[in-house]
Amino acid sequence: IEITNEKRVPNTANYLVYAGRISEEKGLEELINSFLESNLVNTKLKIVGEGPKSKNLIDKYGLIKNIEFIGKLENKKVLDLIRGSLAVVTGTKLFEGQPTLLYEASLLKKPSIFPDSGGIKEFFPENYKYMYQQFNYQDLENKINLLGDKKLALSEGIRSNKYTLNYL
Repeated sequence: IEITNEKRVPNTANYLVYAGRISEEKGLEELINSFLESNLVNTKLKIVGEGPKSKNLIDKYGLIKNIEFIGKLENKKVLDLIRGSLAVVTGTKLFEGQPTLLYEASLLKKPSIFPDSGGIKEFFPENYKYMYQQFNYQDLENKINLLGDKKLALSEGIRSNKYTLNYL
């Protein structure tokens, strides 16, 4: 995708994006609970994707006003969602290599919240502020709360973009 000259618009976003498989190993229920416990007000979690846990999670959380299940989307629409978001977030329980969602967010100058596991952190600058200890959902909640500092979110999004462009 050709988005290296992406212009960043002022950050007035009021939502986070999770995009991927909706399954147990992706830690989506833990992510939802951490989001609901966070201090972010007037902010939504938009969940894109489908999978074996979709129905269960929609039944459990689908009526909560700041959780939105979108279903499967083509990549261009996912990129548009990321472009308009405050950040992307994953609660994966796997030892991921380079998740596409996080890579796309970096190219779009958006911060990513992700666990310190596998090789993910190799694709982000040193001392990245939104990396949390895997399986520590209080730490995930803390990183979500950091998004309340718009200046920090902006600078970390730009920093991850520069790092990605130099690294890859």
